[in-house]
Amino acid sequence: MTRMFVATKIRLQKALEQRELGQGTLEYLGIVIVAAILVVALVGAFNTFDLGTKISTKLDEIGNAGG
Repeated sequence: MTRMFVATKIRLQKALEQRELGQGTLEYLGIVIVAAILVVALVGAFNTFDLGTKISTKLDEIGNAGG
């Protein structure tokens, strides 16, 4: 009876270990996908916002206001 209980427990433990084997990989993949989406969103936002032109325009406004 004890031998059967131990054998069953070992089989169940091995099945659980195999079932959770790829869990960490899926979590890392999810993190990488979220990071990639954020990078694409930031690049898209900064490509439409031309900081150099804005600064030049404001400096020209300041220079022309004085005289």
